[in-house]
Amino acid sequence: MPVRLLAALLLCAALLPAIAASRPSPKSHKARVGDYELLPYDPVADPRTVVVEGNARFTVITSRLVRMEWSDSGVFLDQATLAFVNRNAEPRPQMSVTRSDGVLSIATNQVVLHYTMGAPFNSSTLKIEAAEKSSVEPFTSWVPGQSAAGNLLGTIRSLDDKGVVDLNCTLNADIRVHQESLHCAWGIVSRDGWSVVDDSSNYALDDNGWWAGQNTDTIDWYMFAYGWAYKDALADFVQVAGRIPLTPRYASGIWWSIWMNYNMGDVQNIVLDYENRDIPLDVYILDMDWHSKEGWGGYSFDKRLFPFPNDALGWLHHKGLAVGANLHDDDGVRSTENMYRQLADVMGYAQNSTATIPFSAVNDTYVYGLEDQVLKPLEDIGMSLWWIDWQQGGKEGGCAGLAQNPTIWLNKIRCTDSIRRRQNERQFVLARWGGLGNHRYQVGFSGDVLGLTWKNMAYQPYFSLTAANVGYGFWSHDIVGPPADHELHVRWVQFAAYSGIFRTHDRGMSTGICADTEPATCAIVKIWELPNKYFEPARAALQARSMLVPYIYTAVREAYDNGLSLIRPMYYDFPQHASAYLADPEGDFAQYFFGPDMFVSPVVRSSDRSDELAEITTWVPPGCWYEELTGVVYEGTNANFNLTKLYALTEIPVFVRCGAVIPRTPLAHAVQTGSAQRQYTALDFSIYPGVTQGTGSVYEDDGRSLNYVSDPEGSHAFTKLTYTRTSSFTIDVNLETLGTFDELPAERTYIVRFVSAAPIQSAKANGKTLPYSRFGGGGKSAWHYDAPEATAVVVVHGVSSALTLQVVFESIDEAAFNGVKGMVAHATLGKRALDDAEATVGSSSTAGGYLSVLSSSGDTLSYLAGTNLQAFENLVRGMPSLLAQAQNELLAQEGFIPGVLLQLWDESRQDSVLCGSSTCASTNAYYTEVRIEGYQPLSSDPNAVPLNDFWDSDVNDNYATTSSSAPAGYSPANFANGYVLGSQQPGTLPLALYYSSARHDHVTVASKAGHFFAKQWGYDLVNATLGYVLSSPPSGAADAAYLFSGGDRVAYAQGLLDNVFV
Repeated sequence: MPVRLLAALLLCAALLPAIAASRPSPKSHKARVGDYELLPYDPVADPRTVVVEGNARFTVITSRLVRMEWSDSGVFLDQATLAFVNRNAEPRPQMSVTRSDGVLSIATNQVVLHYTMGAPFNSSTLKIEAAEKSSVEPFTSWVPGQSAAGNLLGTIRSLDDKGVVDLNCTLNADIRVHQESLHCAWGIVSRDGWSVVDDSSNYALDDNGWWAGQNTDTIDWYMFAYGWAYKDALADFVQVAGRIPLTPRYASGIWWSIWMNYNMGDVQNIVLDYENRDIPLDVYILDMDWHSKEGWGGYSFDKRLFPFPNDALGWLHHKGLAVGANLHDDDGVRSTENMYRQLADVMGYAQNSTATIPFSAVNDTYVYGLEDQVLKPLEDIGMSLWWIDWQQGGKEGGCAGLAQNPTIWLNKIRCTDSIRRRQNERQFVLARWGGLGNHRYQVGFSGDVLGLTWKNMAYQPYFSLTAANVGYGFWSHDIVGPPADHELHVRWVQFAAYSGIFRTHDRGMSTGICADTEPATCAIVKIWELPNKYFEPARAALQARSMLVPYIYTAVREAYDNGLSLIRPMYYDFPQHASAYLADPEGDFAQYFFGPDMFVSPVVRSSDRSDELAEITTWVPPGCWYEELTGVVYEGTNANFNLTKLYALTEIPVFVRCGAVIPRTPLAHAVQTGSAQRQYTALDFSIYPGVTQGTGSVYEDDGRSLNYVSDPEGSHAFTKLTYTRTSSFTIDVNLETLGTFDELPAERTYIVRFVSAAPIQSAKANGKTLPYSRFGGGGKSAWHYDAPEATAVVVVHGVSSALTLQVVFESIDEAAFNGVKGMVAHATLGKRALDDAEATVGSSSTAGGYLSVLSSSGDTLSYLAGTNLQAFENLVRGMPSLLAQAQNELLAQEGFIPGVLLQLWDESRQDSVLCGSSTCASTNAYYTEVRIEGYQPLSSDPNAVPLNDFWDSDVNDNYATTSSSAPAGYSPANFANGYVLGSQQPGTLPLALYYSSARHDHVTVASKAGHFFAKQWGYDLVNATLGYVLSSPPSGAADAAYLFSGGDRVAYAQGLLDNVFV
């Protein structure tokens, strides 16, 4: 534990010793600002770090962070500001001070400040430069007014109705949203190696944490000279600006909200909709219809919808759900509110008064009265959090605007109410950003997105990752889909699953006018209302996030410890590589780290391809990375390694650091309603390949209290897994829980997955041999092999202390499993798509079928892992060859052009067949393509009739006809065969049927060449007009309706197989 962290935690050991009585009035005692924040922050710097020279004062906060003040009056600000609350940093930096020839020099081991004594600050009188043996490259020097072109930017108030907004604070300075500035903050980190925060116009806080007026300094600058050490800069930023508090654990899960006039029965139905479909759910947010309807804002339940509010909230809590509600505070408190009289008494209103009490953000009596008299009773019956919506403007509630605004103030008040009240519970809000320092109130609401477009979705990853540069890495975006573009909806859900907060929300686009006048224009918020093709990947994304709660919540703890957000830019880990900075507002390289050990490259582009595969280019950084989708290991040996691949709708590009240990909860646990609140009775660890030893840990606590602050040693635990590969085929694993807390499970199940590993030869758990189980043990400790994942799995139940595993694998090298997962997964997806159109090669004949074999190899390997190791190894090593065979098979099938009528001939059988579908062509793949007889109408043409194919196996004859009845001796084919026209139209040719008794062959033709062939070889005309075909492709042939099932499906399957290895 870093010394400064330990010191800070020890300082706060006296905070919240127990849940005590209500705190005295803020004006009744003197206290440090820390009494109204998470930790006992001290805004007054250690005098030994402060140098005063006339009207200038310099404070060395760390060896790379210097505060520079100029005061015309000679009186300097020691109070906290909204941005900086703790200038007494630990450990105290070592520094030296010299004065020579009228120049003051202050030096640390990293930077040296030079100031011309008595002179105002300008580029000639003030300079900071890198020390001789510093480690702050590329920083060399800085003077006031120097261009900050390399600043990596921060964040803004919200995205309300603005679409893509430039995060450059100079360029967006005049933009307003809801009559409020964007409160734009520059990043703490910069490619220049330095960043200066100007706190001169900020507002100060008094000892009670209340407004204390504007900063009295004329100039108040904070110089961060950290070079490429971006992580260090953020760690020191949260030391001086305040920590990022832990959210309750449930916030890491799945949220739901909708603006609709729901009553309790409707709410229950939504929860049951989640449960019945195995969709996880952890937080239920009530939008503004929850309260009475006297105005836009309100604080009392609408009893017509919720006649018994405590019972309603009790039911939701019984389900394990946290509950939040929407507030619009600007309306004030009306006399119709349940708690009006209590607040009116606090405010000194007459007993018979019915006047609305106006909203104020500057009157502490009103603010604390609102919190304690109006909102606390709702919290006492189960309201877990508040969603502060937009109705406050920049100057509402008596604020001056800009830095003094109700947005940050309400965020601050409601995130610290429990601290002020001495209640041992975490509070947080869902709200917009109010300016630098808002990271202490950590969950952001990005507002109403301008439109449900790819452009707006593509901007959100960039917007989210950039906010981490000011410690604000928990943005929550409204996730809702447009009425027609289900692909966009799914991709938005998938991005959100790997975002700071996942929250489904509809602001009214799925209801209202659209429901009656234009139902097709209603947005979709309930993912189960999507067609199944889209519902399944959307649900899978939610399940994936729910399973990752142990990993996510551990990252939440890391944000508290060192200022690193859950979402992190690539340049934090690779600051010297230009490619790490490629993410842009348009969605190019929209990739980011999700926690410490994986990065995500969400699909933010429409497929725009007939095969429905989306092309994404990802920068693969130096090092070893395991692609979660395919099991392919990529070595980023080249700093400019860009990986361009195609991804199916079901796929989210995620890359895991080789050797990482990723904790999850098992799926059966994760899909339970309220699972994010529950303690981990089972933990699932995946050990990724490529490294000989590694470690991973899971942070655990009660998930809701402030004990992690008040009792840092006895309030939490870390369950740690370490492993060492003692040889190529053996591994030792140790699992232990360090620390404790009351709710820690007495015992639990551990699942350890060895990714890209051979089957297990022997496994021991705490010295006891584990048996093999084909299907996973059935509640008993055992090992099994999950071949579709290319993963050996050990399950140990009832572990009450440490667990030691000794595992010996069969002697199959790790490299043999590279891509096995992807080959099985992509073959399965491709086969499924072709099966839906009855277009899979081999589905109606004994020929081919390599795609089916490859798809089935997962189950085959799972079986062979415990029965025939040699056959298992042969199949694993033969899978690349099997992949190539399946690709070649699809290439032949892909040659069919959708919409044509293709004549085929088999010389050995003396048989002709007219194919109108790729399925027909692939079933007869060994036939020779002869000619195109004509073109088919659109399937939607009212005159279109099916072209059928029948088969007589005794004489080997295909018979293509428009008749739906099979001739004697013939059986219908197992595929659709396209369409012809039932009546003559301009530009058509008659389709004729001929028969050769000598060849026992029917041939169906329309082209001149076809008729010539029939007459040349002595065929007799049977029917001159079976129907009519087009002599050229119809108008609109590019339309999806013209593409036959199997056409684009073949390209889809081919694309999947081609993109296992790239």
